[in-house]
Amino acid sequence: MRKCLLVLIALLTVVRAGDACSFDNDTLNSKLAINGNMVPYPIFSIFVMPNKTFTVEFDNKSHTGNFQFHHANGEALKTSSNLPIVSGVVGKAPIMAPKKSGHYVLKTTNAQSGETATLNVFVMTSLEKVDKTGKLNGYTIGKYPDKPLKNNPIYLPPSGLIEVSPEQTDVRLSPNFTLGQFLSKQQQGFPKYVHLRAGLLLKLEKILHTLNDEGHAVEGLTIMSGYRTPFYNKAIGNVQYSRHVWGGAADFYIDQSPKDGVMDDLNKDGVVNREDAVWLANFISNMSKQGAFGPRIGGLGIYGANAAHGPFVHVDVRGTLARW
Repeated sequence: MRKCLLVLIALLTVVRAGDACSFDNDTLNSKLAINGNMVPYPIFSIFVMPNKTFTVEFDNKSHTGNFQFHHANGEALKTSSNLPIVSGVVGKAPIMAPKKSGHYVLKTTNAQSGETATLNVFVMTSLEKVDKTGKLNGYTIGKYPDKPLKNNPIYLPPSGLIEVSPEQTDVRLSPNFTLGQFLSKQQQGFPKYVHLRAGLLLKLEKILHTLNDEGHAVEGLTIMSGYRTPFYNKAIGNVQYSRHVWGGAADFYIDQSPKDGVMDDLNKDGVVNREDAVWLANFISNMSKQGAFGPRIGGLGIYGANAAHGPFVHVDVRGTLARW
């Protein structure tokens, strides 16, 4: 359980990074299915285009419950005649996202058990709004490839991007990860834009939970690189079809004891080097062999230290196995 106090205001439960005093191991007794993804956590996120539908239902379809959208400030969405809007019963029909891009909160309750879940709904800004110079509201996105790699649809340009303001960087996407952890590292002001895949969040949470379940006390994973705009990805000389550009990859390490900005000595040999990334990759690989990731299999890479960073690992959710 989380060791610090969370303050809940009205119906809104947007958990901030400042609350992350320890690893949050809270899970739901009855898992939610969100767009077909089984989500075992009481807080999660949805990324959707305006006026597009998505589905939310408890794993036992008889356990439906009420839901209602709220602005991120806690106010319920209402029509011009002051009537509640986008409310209903989960599990009965697809839910339509608000027509205006932005961050909304959807709370749903299991009608039978009383268990609640908070969903951060990010209604994205269309990629079509990127101008001819590759910018969106002054933030440089660059250009996605015209053709998907090997005609694989996962390399098609995303439909939209999440707009991020300074106060949204600490919004919790899942129990142990925040929006700001995945922003592109390019040095530009706000608003910033990011694209993320829910499957990546589920995979990272699974890794963190399994580490703790198996006796490795880890509060969180330090994300070195999450989303990269095509512009930034090209600027650092990375391959054009990097999964980071599609919001489906993360480079990370464990920085628990001591918290010094580099990988811990995970294999306990007295030094921090590439072998610690090997230890972490082997841990993740064993999880994969045991079927821990289901459809979220993907790439797993090992990287040693250089002048700019310490050792780290890469994971992604490309849907096919890749190792390097």
